[in-house]
Amino acid sequence: MSAREWLNSSKSKGMSLGLSRVNEALEALGRPDRAMDCIHVAGSNGKGSACAQMVAGLVRAGYNVGLFSSPHLVRIEERVRVNGKSISSDDFDNALSKVQDLPMELTFFEITYLVSLIACKEAGVSIMVLETGLGGRLDATRSADVVGCLVTAISLEHSDILGDTIEKVAKEKAAIWRSGVPMLIRDPGSAKVRNAMREEAISARFYNPEKSTFMDEAADLAEMLCAMIGYSFVRRPITWPARMQYIEGEPSFLLEAAHNPSGMRRAIPEIAAILPEKWSLLLGTSPQQNMDDFLSPMLELIKIFPPVEIITTEPQNGRYPGVEEPLTGVKHIEKPSVAIESFEEETELIVVTGSLYLCGNILSYLGINADILS
Repeated sequence: MSAREWLNSSKSKGMSLGLSRVNEALEALGRPDRAMDCIHVAGSNGKGSACAQMVAGLVRAGYNVGLFSSPHLVRIEERVRVNGKSISSDDFDNALSKVQDLPMELTFFEITYLVSLIACKEAGVSIMVLETGLGGRLDATRSADVVGCLVTAISLEHSDILGDTIEKVAKEKAAIWRSGVPMLIRDPGSAKVRNAMREEAISARFYNPEKSTFMDEAADLAEMLCAMIGYSFVRRPITWPARMQYIEGEPSFLLEAAHNPSGMRRAIPEIAAILPEKWSLLLGTSPQQNMDDFLSPMLELIKIFPPVEIITTEPQNGRYPGVEEPLTGVKHIEKPSVAIESFEEETELIVVTGSLYLCGNILSYLGINADILS
C-alpha cells in the first residue's frame, strides 16, 4: 500500500481524541517538536486567522516559520506550510513514509500532525505554529512541547465531545495551558467563562480586544503573544484563504468560511460593509446544532440588502455530508462546481459562505491555490 493510500485508509478510523498514541509516535520519531519553538493555538473562531497572522508577522521579522493547520481547502499539502507556502508533494510524501513506518495505529489527523513536525524540522524551521484540530485538552497537538499558547474566541460547538455549556467548552480549550509557558486568552466577555478558563490556565493573561474586524483582532492576538514570548513581529495586511477573501473578476467573489453561529454573526457586518448594489449568494453548510441560529444573521442581511439571486449547495469532502436545502424556496444544486456556474442574473459579486469546505470547493473550481499571501 502506498503512503497516500495508507493515509486515506486512516480516515475510516474516524476521530479518536487522546494523547497516548501520538506521544508514543513522537518519542519513536526522536521528538521533532523539540527541534523547534512550537506555539499552540486553540479556539472556536479565529484560530486559523490568528495562526496565519502569526506566521506572516514572524516571517516578515526574518524567522523561518512552519504552520500545521486543518482542514485543507484544495490540496492536503496545505496542512503543512513553510513560510506561508504549502510544502511540495515530495516533501509531504517523504515525511509521510516515516510516519507509515511506525508500528502503531494512528488517525488521519494524528498522521498529518506528525508529518508537519517532521517536514518542518527537515525544512529548517525555527518556529512552528500548531493549530488545534478540536478542543484542546485531548487534541493531538497538545502533545508538543511549546513556548507559548493562544486561545481565540470561544463559542458553544462540538457539544457532544467538548461539553454542553460554554464554560465546559472554554475549559477544554484553556487546557492547552502548560506551566511556566506564556499564554494569552481572548477575553470571553463573561466572568463565569473566564473563571472556568482560569481553573485550567492559572497564569494566562486575558486580552479584551477593541471592536475591529476578524483579521485585525487575529493580528492583535498574534502580535501580543509574540511580544510575550519575546519574538520580533512585523505587521501588515495578509490574505488568508476563505476568510473574507476577495477575488477580483467579472463577477468578483467573496469567500468567507463562517461555519458556526458566532462566526456567521461576526462575518455578516463585514460582508454587508462591502456589498455592491448587485450581489448574489452561494450558501452551503454542514449540519448545525442550531440551524436557525446559524442562518438568522444571513436571513437578516438578505432582508436588508436583497441579493439578485440565491443558490444553495452541499459542501463536498467535509467531515460531515452537506445539508440538503438549508434555505427553503430557493434554487438548490447539490454540487458546488455546478452551482457556481448556474447563476443567471447579472451580478457584480458572488458571496460564498457557510462552510470552509465549500470555500475550498470554489477555490478548487477557480484554480486558485491556498497560500498565505503577505
